[in-house]
Amino acid sequence: MTPALRRLLTLSLTLATTGSLDLREPPSLALELEDYAALPITADNTNSNTRSELARVNNMREEPGGGGRRFFVNDLNGPLYVLDKRTKSFTTYLDFNGAGGRPGLFPKFTFQQNFAIGLTNFVFDPDYAHNGVFYTLHTEDPAIDAPAAPKSGVVPGLDLSGYTTTPAIQTPTVNGRIEREAVLIEWRDRDPSNDTFEGTARELLRLQLPLPIHPLGEMTFNPAARPGDADWRVMYLGSGDAGSGEQRDSRRLNPQRLDTFVGKILRIIPDLSAHPTTSTVSENGRYRVPNDNPFGNVHGARKEIWAYGLRNPHRLIWDVGPAPLRTPTLLAFDIGLSAWEAVLVIHKGANYGYPLREGTQSMSDANGMGPLPEHDMIPVRISDSVRRGEVRPTYPVIQYPHSREGGGDAIAGGFVYSGKLIPLLRNKLVFGDITTGRIWYATMADVLAADDGDPTTLAPIHEVESELRRITEDTYRRRGGAGQGLPGFGVVSGRGRVDLRFAQDQDGELYVLTKSDGMIRRVVGVRAGTSAPVAANDRSAPSGRDVTSLGATARGNPVAFTPASIAAGKRVYDANCAACHGDRAQGAVEAGITISIIEEQRGKQPPDLTDEQWDHGSTDADIFRVIKRGLPPSMMAGFDGRIPDREIWNLINYLRSLRSAR
Repeated sequence: MTPALRRLLTLSLTLATTGSLDLREPPSLALELEDYAALPITADNTNSNTRSELARVNNMREEPGGGGRRFFVNDLNGPLYVLDKRTKSFTTYLDFNGAGGRPGLFPKFTFQQNFAIGLTNFVFDPDYAHNGVFYTLHTEDPAIDAPAAPKSGVVPGLDLSGYTTTPAIQTPTVNGRIEREAVLIEWRDRDPSNDTFEGTARELLRLQLPLPIHPLGEMTFNPAARPGDADWRVMYLGSGDAGSGEQRDSRRLNPQRLDTFVGKILRIIPDLSAHPTTSTVSENGRYRVPNDNPFGNVHGARKEIWAYGLRNPHRLIWDVGPAPLRTPTLLAFDIGLSAWEAVLVIHKGANYGYPLREGTQSMSDANGMGPLPEHDMIPVRISDSVRRGEVRPTYPVIQYPHSREGGGDAIAGGFVYSGKLIPLLRNKLVFGDITTGRIWYATMADVLAADDGDPTTLAPIHEVESELRRITEDTYRRRGGAGQGLPGFGVVSGRGRVDLRFAQDQDGELYVLTKSDGMIRRVVGVRAGTSAPVAANDRSAPSGRDVTSLGATARGNPVAFTPASIAAGKRVYDANCAACHGDRAQGAVEAGITISIIEEQRGKQPPDLTDEQWDHGSTDADIFRVIKRGLPPSMMAGFDGRIPDREIWNLINYLRSLRSAR
């Protein structure tokens, strides 16, 4: 079925069931949350970054076929828990953290650094109720002098007699630098009915990660597939770029290269006995690769690749559409670098542009963020030196900016609501922002309509009130969190990260997971909000091609250096720049700000803007260009379209006033 036909049928069904496409939403909505469960505290409270989050809960999944009695929950710090839905009590099912003499399974396990490091994910096999099979992803440090295999005796019922490690799949890097390895393991529990593991484990693959961020971190199965279908028990994986795309060397184009796994959606068959006539065995002999993957016949390309050109597709979900069609659509939540957070519809063989595109803009070292070319084509890169034709990039269906006014720092993922508690949210994609805790929704009819190949078409999104930041701060302090504010930092959120994730049970009801306070909350209702409705991504918003030109950058500052201009520039600075560069532009280090993602890559923190050193040109025109376009690959966002030109010139006058006052 073509996308156009599917959209037409979906819209027809919507009309048939609602009588109108106008669902007449309330002016604004507010979610009602109730505490569901508090995770055991696993925090390192010795610092103020994300290591001091009380419990780094990353996922919660209901056990298939378990009679609705248990969730499984993972903490990045190592534990995989069983959560009893009746008592709300946690039992450690497996502990992955064997680092530094800890009692868990894996001696090379690494969790101390921030973000998606540690026990990143788990997923149940679609036939789990019969075979007891599930899969996990965790990260290891190859530099640790210890065995890569799990320690025997840690889990009494774990049979390791057949466990062997696999050679790490290589990733292009420089100077041989590999900081992490992501490890995919298949577990088979002989008795899934109890809260202990008794069975076997089998390593399927390990992937080299040049840098310690954006790992191979997501897994999903097509929920519409049934036994006998080509997609039955076929796994889709979201592989981040390991920080490659923001480097200034040969690693930068790794997400575009078809000879490497990073920055990709992968598609494999974990069970070697499944689909033997329509697949081939992988190079390491541990899984199978479907013959209908798009690059199976491209010489030099990895046959596992399903789609590419992504930065960090850390969440994948499915919309199976309304009955009777139930046509599955795979959505990826892709964390951006400089300007945009995005929801993508994943298509077989599609290129999503990163790091040459972000959202509906172009991105480059030389020019920063800019408009899309009129004839927008990207070379198909097999390797660093081999190209094969061109491809038009595939654009987001939703995007929101790195902006305090209507955006955030990093998209958290979400789900298409299919529960019964909140009829107003049915068939709506509910998602949020990790650091700020903001939550939005979009109707699935709009999301599917935006999947038309036109960068100017984006689904409108509507912000939902939740008071999640306040709730998280209160609970963090009540549960003994260090300091008055939340741990961590975000460019938009400033000091303190909510660190939001979502979960969904088998009834389609939604849950909110927050790492900072280590809590799981259930969405139990919705009421009319108190604020005016917010509709970012309205179709009337500027398109990817309508980016304001640099205009006056070839000349000096056209705005006079006056007290009024300086005061206006300070207001712009306080709203957009102080969170990274400090309240007096003194730089992150002197201001006591540590942006963890930069720290982990051993990069330079946001600099002092009042000294005599300018890294990217010292004229007003140079400074204007940096603010306007940003500095990809770095976290310096471009403010084109977000700060008017005159306000940028005022900001420059304010920075000049600080320099003259030194």
